[in-house]
Amino acid sequence: MADQPKTTYTASNEDVSDSSEENGRKWYFWPVVGLAVIVGIFVIGLLVALLVAIFADPDDAANWVGIIRDIFIIVLAMEGMLMGIALIVLVVQLAALINLLQNEVQPIVDNATETVTTVRGTAEFMSRNLVGPVIKASSVAAGVGGLLREVVGIRRSLRNGRRN
Repeated sequence: MADQPKTTYTASNEDVSDSSEENGRKWYFWPVVGLAVIVGIFVIGLLVALLVAIFADPDDAANWVGIIRDIFIIVLAMEGMLMGIALIVLVVQLAALINLLQNEVQPIVDNATETVTTVRGTAEFMSRNLVGPVIKASSVAAGVGGLLREVVGIRRSLRNGRRN
């Protein structure tokens, strides 16, 4: 066993883990955990409100419901502000993308169009001035060669016919 050579392990396609996994967890693990926490908080809040409504006297329950209502109003207002900030960030990012497209990508596209036009002109020039004459000369040479082959073949046939 000790005399056997050590084999090196190389990663193949089935050995490579998904790039979206982190520490063995799929990409959707944390969003699911966050959703479960939010649902858990609402269920616990509902149970607490239900227990307060059942076991507390109505005046205290009304005070507790008012406090919970005020807390939810504050949370919704903060969420609205957070959405406003996210919308502002989105608009700024969109402006940056438009700027990038106009100032960075458009010159690249223009340069590529100019290059394609140059290549097209070069190809037409080469076709007209080099490839065309070479093809014509090659076809004339092939025709002359075929004619000579036929003439030589006829002469051989005539010589062989005279011998017989």
